[in-house]
Amino acid sequence: MRILPPGLAGFEVLDAADSVAVLAYERAFYRAFEPIRPAGLLRRLWEWDDTAGRIAAPVPYADQVVYLLRDATGEVRRGLAVNLALRTVQAARFGFSVPAAPGVAEMLTFFAAGPHDLRGALRFRRACYADLRARGFHTGYGTARRRPLPAYGRFGTEVVEERWINGEARFLLRFDLAADFSRGQGGGA
Repeated sequence: MRILPPGLAGFEVLDAADSVAVLAYERAFYRAFEPIRPAGLLRRLWEWDDTAGRIAAPVPYADQVVYLLRDATGEVRRGLAVNLALRTVQAARFGFSVPAAPGVAEMLTFFAAGPHDLRGALRFRRACYADLRARGFHTGYGTARRRPLPAYGRFGTEVVEERWINGEARFLLRFDLAADFSRGQGGGA
């Protein structure tokens, strides 16, 4: 299934039954995080395959929607994976719980592979959130380390809980999927 919002060429939903598309997504996910040489907690959060250069979330693809943005050559440049079913909760790997309530989802990853473009990232996020709202979701939960918290805060994301694990702080965040802080306002798309 493809979703093509106006003005966002290359936006689509991953077809999890297409092994070639899944491989391209998992390799882009890996390329986005491999340069920071993550150790410790990020290694516990996701399923890493360094030999194949792939990362996958610990949630089955059948329970996820994965949004992609491809460039003109077809390469995956951005990804946002969302756990819609909450049967397996990734945040539990850090000891957090996510409320299993109607309209609640878990944000599994957001990444950009290649050049960083804030406006493009905001357009991508808006398109993803619009689709999530159309599916009946209003709130997302996800985890983060301390460093990106100020950026998330500018877009209305709230810190719900903090945990220290092996000397590293991790935060459970709540995302308002109805807010559109990228346009300088809260609420609505």
